[in-house]
Amino acid sequence: MPVVADRIYVPKTYRVQADRTAVVEVIEDAIVASDARLIYSSFRSEPIAPMYFGAEDHAGHRYGLLVYPFTTTRRETRNRPKGERRTQIRFGDPARERDLQNPLARDTAGVDVTLVLCVDPEERFIVGLDPLIYADLPMGISVYYNDRHIEHAAEYGWAVWERQKTGGQRRTTLEGLETLVGFRPERLLDYARFESQASGLGLSPSLRQVLAENHASPQHEPHQLEATFSLDASAILDIVNRNFRLKVAVRGGVAEHHLERCLHDVPEICAVTGIDEDGRPDFEIRVNDGRRLLIECKTASPKQYANGDYKVEVQKSRDSGAGRKYACDQFDILAACLFSATGIWEFRFRWATDLAPWQDDESRIGAIQHIDKRWSRSLSDLLAATP
Repeated sequence: MPVVADRIYVPKTYRVQADRTAVVEVIEDAIVASDARLIYSSFRSEPIAPMYFGAEDHAGHRYGLLVYPFTTTRRETRNRPKGERRTQIRFGDPARERDLQNPLARDTAGVDVTLVLCVDPEERFIVGLDPLIYADLPMGISVYYNDRHIEHAAEYGWAVWERQKTGGQRRTTLEGLETLVGFRPERLLDYARFESQASGLGLSPSLRQVLAENHASPQHEPHQLEATFSLDASAILDIVNRNFRLKVAVRGGVAEHHLERCLHDVPEICAVTGIDEDGRPDFEIRVNDGRRLLIECKTASPKQYANGDYKVEVQKSRDSGAGRKYACDQFDILAACLFSATGIWEFRFRWATDLAPWQDDESRIGAIQHIDKRWSRSLSDLLAATP
């Protein structure tokens, strides 16, 4: 099997057609447009994917970009929305590849950053997909966006939006929310810096959207995260250091920190224990009446329903198929953090037994939950209303 630029962590490579050259040229030009110089392009010596690009910016900082590039086209199709653009996730024959494992390569050392890009050579516009969602490349599926998303990038060359995916019978792992980032070529290295942070922290789609929006201005500096999370740098590092999972994938870690402070302020709770174990809920609480309850923390989407209600994705990111869905008895209370939607570290609470079940198996919890008036603003009120 060919090795990409001596990157031994690449588990699988794919032959690509010569017509992918136009896409590669956009990426190579984007490095130069990002005020950097192209040091290396693996495609020029070996037409395989993923492709490796080396870049160096004006300050001497070097970037290793491992890229899975896909081609975007705009074709008006009958019975499809006007201005729609389509990208198909494919290398070779998708009918053959889709039944195989297609793991995405990731540098565990964090030196190189993996990018999954939809590239439009005609419009010279790029859309970045979440590598955590596409960790096993779903060959043959299509990703759609619209002309209006390109228009949103008019000011800064950067646009952020959310879409809700349906997994279908073949790929239930793709069910849920997804944050997409569209950008002009001159923002490529800005996107690489963003993706390095988002993937390194293992951010959920909602927190990924908050971080992406904070990168909208080209003048963004990483220290703005301190203001975003309402914590100083040392506090953020302490959170990461206390929890081994956060060192690999901080999925809502900051929300958990704020929730823990909230739990300590609830008079009905006499003990709060953080749980630092994969596959288990985030907290165990002991109530004054003797009950011991498990709490799972999730981050609500920034996008609201038309009536103003919020929504939250309730499924695991590190599993596949039905395994992504929580069992109804896996925790007692769901705490939905609304920071992504309101800019305030506030929560809504609901008993797990009252959550909407998954339509394919009612013993599991549905992926998307509607946060309406039935959710409690106060954990004290929820604890008083025993399910």
